Amino acid sequence: MLKNGSTVKVIAISLLLIACTATFANASMFELEIVPISKLIEKPSVYDSTTAYRKISVVGNLSEISKYSATLADEDLFLKTDVTRMGLFNGFEQGEQVMLTGEFKHNPIGDDVMYPNYVLRYPVQDAGQVNISEINKSPASYNGKYVTVTGNLTSIELSVGRYTAIIEETGTQESIRVFYYGATDLKPGEDIKVYGLYNGGILHSESMAKNLSPLSITSLIPGFSFITALAGLGAVAILLSRRKR
Repeated sequence: MLKNGSTVKVIAISLLLIACTATFANASMFELEIVPISKLIEKPSVYDSTTAYRKISVVGNLSEISKYSATLADEDLFLKTDVTRMGLFNGFEQGEQVMLTGEFKHNPIGDDVMYPNYVLRYPVQDAGQVNISEINKSPASYNGKYVTVTGNLTSIELSVGRYTAIIEETGTQESIRVFYYGATDLKPGEDIKVYGLYNGGILHSESMAKNLSPLSITSLIPGFSFITALAGLGAVAILLSRRKR
């Protein structure tokens, strides 16, 4: 039997394992290393993705935004931003603070430009669980926010390293397009829950699974494996008990 000191150690390690697992599960491809505009101006070649593919996040205020151009500002520093995918900016207004995640390209004889793959409200906003019909009714108000939706998986296809899925809201004809970047064995006809970033009319998701009971620990902590955690805790307990002998 473990003594009190060993028991405390096991509990502490248990909490650490759970915290680490939850932290890993919350890691996002939409929020990367935030690089200040000052650093991009000071050492542009370090972050240049022209020759070495790399993605970063940049935070600033939209000092200018139109269908032709956009500029991100941080105090008196400015960064030109590509708006080819104008839908990413739907609902954003001049002066609003945003996070751009994408590729920074340095031009020695011209303007440095940020090419965003994702545009997020900043500070980051989570709208919680939302009906698909609500998003379709007011896409601009949800653009750049994290959302959770549930519904019937009507189709799913793997293409170019990601899954493209269509989810239909139960009881309505409302649907939403989802890009999923993980592995899955989900099939059409299943009731699923999706969490991700709604941006440019698409729900970009890293978490897509069957719609489980709210009491399921895998629903409370996405990516948490209860069996794996128990196995890890068991191994730690055995190790500590052996040291006490």
